[in-house]
Amino acid sequence: MLTIVAALTAHATRQLTELGALLGLLGGLALGAAAVKRYRQWGLLAAAVLFVLCFLLLIYGLHFGLNPYRLVK
Repeated sequence: MLTIVAALTAHATRQLTELGALLGLLGGLALGAAAVKRYRQWGLLAAAVLFVLCFLLLIYGLHFGLNPYRLVK
């Protein structure tokens, strides 16, 4: 028995991918902040958590959602 966990609309998929991209950007900034010795430990931890959330949202949105960039006629 196969059940669908969630079926996302194209709009929801686009929002999830945008949020995932924003989290990836913040993860990159946290990784850059880790270059400063004072923020090294927290910067690496924050970057790791943000990158995990980023890719989790991207994979979930693209797997269960519709193509947000397809033109519907």
